[in-house]
Amino acid sequence: MKLDVLHVLRSPGTEYAFSAEQAMAPQTIGGMEVRLDPVQLTGVMMAGDDGSVTLDGKLTTVAHTSCANCLAPASGTIEGEFRETFIFEGDPEDDESFAYTGSALDLEKLTLTYVLLNMPMRFLCREDCVFEYEDTDGDVMMLCQDDLNVQRPFAALQQLLAEKSDNEEN
Repeated sequence: MKLDVLHVLRSPGTEYAFSAEQAMAPQTIGGMEVRLDPVQLTGVMMAGDDGSVTLDGKLTTVAHTSCANCLAPASGTIEGEFRETFIFEGDPEDDESFAYTGSALDLEKLTLTYVLLNMPMRFLCREDCVFEYEDTDGDVMMLCQDDLNVQRPFAALQQLLAEKSDNEEN
């Protein structure tokens, strides 16, 4: 989505409200595919005397992926605030700044940056989700995701210390 700023550039120092919607392609994050609803951006924009344009606003969207514990479908709202300045004819390859040419701002880089910054570390299908499975006897077992495929290099030391304290008590 491109945001037209021609009227803003004609009146430096004056704030104008803006509202935009940015579609995002699915993202692979931590090995999981995350699909995003269109991102809603709202706020105010203001031009500087040097041709720069500052956007001050917030974004909201809903992310859809798999539960970190049981792999069932999970969703979560992503919200974040931003304040960024777009530099006229700046370096588009610079990851530390936002640049534009002409009279429109491309919001894709800004949107992706702030969605990723505000995304939770893990999604759960429900707050109390635990991984459940049936063992060979048909008993239902619950296992926290943190217990799966985790190497515990000091587990043997912990066992030795427990044995030593048991021997000292006897």
